[in-house]
Amino acid sequence: MYEEIQGAFARLQTSLHSFNLAWPDHVVSGVVWRLPLLTEQRTPDILQAERLSGQTAVDATRRALVEFERDLGQAAGTVMRLPGYFVLRESVLEQVRQINALKDEVAAAIEKLRLELNLVPAARPRLMRRALGAKFNTKQLLRHIQCFDGSPRLITFTWAGHTTATGRVTVAKVRETLQAGAEARASRENTRIEDTPEYQELRTLVNMADTEVLTERKSVAPHPRAMLWFSESSRYDAMVHANLPVFVTAAEQPPEVMELKNFDRNARQAKRFDEKRRTEVLPFRDLFLPGQKAEELAPAVETEVASTYREATNKR
Repeated sequence: MYEEIQGAFARLQTSLHSFNLAWPDHVVSGVVWRLPLLTEQRTPDILQAERLSGQTAVDATRRALVEFERDLGQAAGTVMRLPGYFVLRESVLEQVRQINALKDEVAAAIEKLRLELNLVPAARPRLMRRALGAKFNTKQLLRHIQCFDGSPRLITFTWAGHTTATGRVTVAKVRETLQAGAEARASRENTRIEDTPEYQELRTLVNMADTEVLTERKSVAPHPRAMLWFSESSRYDAMVHANLPVFVTAAEQPPEVMELKNFDRNARQAKRFDEKRRTEVLPFRDLFLPGQKAEELAPAVETEVASTYREATNKR
């Protein structure tokens, strides 16, 4: 049943092993930051970033590229992260593209089995663990490596500490969830269904059609990101989630690097100037009417540098 997943994973392991034997010989410079593993599904207010360079950084990266299992004490649902960069004498873009394609093959094999078994999308991690091992971490396994066949003039590492992700849900699905919650609460608390908070929320949706779509907003855990400038534009050419080191090629002039600092939740960032205006529908459930951007922004510069950036689904 799990042979296709296991076969795709074996090919991925072989490709990563070859890559780890090759890329360290081309390193000109590089730095990574070791972040503490989370022991609970909440990011602490302070995260210390330990700076590693030289052979220590290379060794840490080689381990990180093949680390797909949760470490001892690592909370489920959290990931190991090793932000950083390496400047290489030769491009490794094609090797990295091959690795990312093999990661996608693993994901496709998991999805194929899920459909064959007629399981819900949330079953993907369970199928992956049954195929590969109980401690395997889906995000660590499937996230892409980022590589640029070019030399940036500037690399900036920052923390995205107040980011939200948005999804879409129909009013019919929200009604179904609220109705089930109201019935369960009424039974549990021996009260009238009309007196439950869920029923009151249902009444808020009375004038909305079942087919109407709402925006669902969820907080994203703080994560490091890297912005790269290849052109002379004031706007970055690429911004990636820095879960693993970024690979770039060397030039006569080394890139300027703004290094990653410790994460401090209390050192709040300014609100994004492109934040969307949203109308709350159910504020305690973070459900909103679809909104428009406060103002139209100039798009990020489309760099001509060949890279893994925005390829496929830009896996993290």
